[in-house]
Amino acid sequence: MITCKEASYLASKKLDKKLTWRENLNFKLHIMICRICRRYAMELKKFHHTMQKAGESSLSLLPESVKLSRQSRERIKQTIDKVLHQTE
Repeated sequence: MITCKEASYLASKKLDKKLTWRENLNFKLHIMICRICRRYAMELKKFHHTMQKAGESSLSLLPESVKLSRQSRERIKQTIDKVLHQTE
């Protein structure tokens, strides 16, 4: 059984990438048992969807001059992923 910390990571990862069959199975088993993680995953999905819609709208809140480039965003994602998967 995975921990809540691992389940929260998988809930986030699932929004951007396809989980492996093992990750998907572990995640589903965990959220079947853990009400808090199930709720967190649902709220995270709603938030992600809302942010995607905001990002796609022509009414951007930030001027282009202060937005991160796609390469910068990807580098940040990779760094976060690396840190989360370091052995403790």
